[in-house]
Amino acid sequence: MARAIQNPIIGLGQLSDVELGGLRLAVQVLAHKAAIAGFTRVALYFESLESAAMAEQAARAQSASTRSAPLPGTLSIGSGADDRRLVVEYLHLLVDNERLSAQVRSLCRMLASRARLDA
Repeated sequence: MARAIQNPIIGLGQLSDVELGGLRLAVQVLAHKAAIAGFTRVALYFESLESAAMAEQAARAQSASTRSAPLPGTLSIGSGADDRRLVVEYLHLLVDNERLSAQVRSLCRMLASRARLDA
């Protein structure tokens, strides 16, 4: 039976436009990496994060403000321990990437921590 990772509603409003774009591109790369490796549920997890970032970008463009569009509260990656381990491992690639802002890395750190807790 597949379980979903329950994440609190995370506002992306604390990220600047540049940081939000960086997050979107980073999770897009990880989704592609997971898809190539055949980890479909892991790819879907990162695609969900990319979609949330894109929704935030669209909301900002529409309203010309930096009001936050929340990430989805639940990001389903299945119940497999290998999938969860890989999601955490991929998120830590972003946490360790010093080219990303401290806020983006902090968000990724929180998501990784939450994924471990929901195992």
